[in-house]
Amino acid sequence: MNLDLLATEVIPALEPEKIPWYRRHAFRRGLATNLHRLGVSDKVIQQILRHANVTTTIKIYVKMVTRDAEDAMKTPRLSVVRRSQTSNPNTRSGSPVFSCI
Repeated sequence: MNLDLLATEVIPALEPEKIPWYRRHAFRRGLATNLHRLGVSDKVIQQILRHANVTTTIKIYVKMVTRDAEDAMKTPRLSVVRRSQTSNPNTRSGSPVFSCI
């Protein structure tokens, strides 16, 4: 990532739109999060940010967005099924067991 472009292209483009600039780290974190939400692989994001370890990219730079968590809970849909004691001896009769359908 050419950080000189931040100073010559990105920051000046924000000023007329009255969009605040929060520093390079916030920009990189936002970039990583948005790329992740678009489905770009973790390894590609790691290369773009020039991290030595993909764990740094994912644990520090990619942030969970509430909408992402909500969408993840919709697919696969979770449902509660009831199993009888005979089908699973380790489960009490009538106790809920989560299953993906």
